[in-house]
Amino acid sequence: MGIKFIGKAKITKQGQVTLPFEARNELNIASDSEIYWYLIDDFLVVVKDLVSTEDLGAVISGKKRNKKK
Repeated sequence: MGIKFIGKAKITKQGQVTLPFEARNELNIASDSEIYWYLIDDFLVVVKDLVSTEDLGAVISGKKRNKKK
């Protein structure tokens, strides 16, 4: 798994966050896209596609999970 720093964002008083240009560009995220937030231990993880918690855990732990047919 490659780890890449992709920017930082400030949380507004209303709790809003702007996704950095670098992240939107690198992941091809359009302005009308949705993103998904997961809390894993003390880490907040943002993904561009909805995934199961099991699949996300497998990706983070470096284990590939076989998809059921």
